[in-house]
Amino acid sequence: MSIRDALLLRPYTGTLKSGVAYTLRRPSALDLLETMQLLENKTIGIPLMLVMRHLIEDGKPVFNSMDEVNACDGLMLMEIYTEIEMLYGEGRD
Repeated sequence: MSIRDALLLRPYTGTLKSGVAYTLRRPSALDLLETMQLLENKTIGIPLMLVMRHLIEDGKPVFNSMDEVNACDGLMLMEIYTEIEMLYGEGRD
């Protein structure tokens, strides 16, 4: 990670334990504000909502609806969500 990549919101590419590559859209200031509002309202399903919002392929969202996300492998989604959480914390160290 570089500060330049984080500030310019360059996509983050990672690899799951299974060897599957994925790309995440870095969170913007607006994403942060919206997520904080969801947390304040104790909205259920925040991890899945963040996966839907940030998981991209060829620059476009992988999922079009929460139903599509809910139909996926839960362990893989949680692994991706963990990486998304890391992106929300970039630059704090």
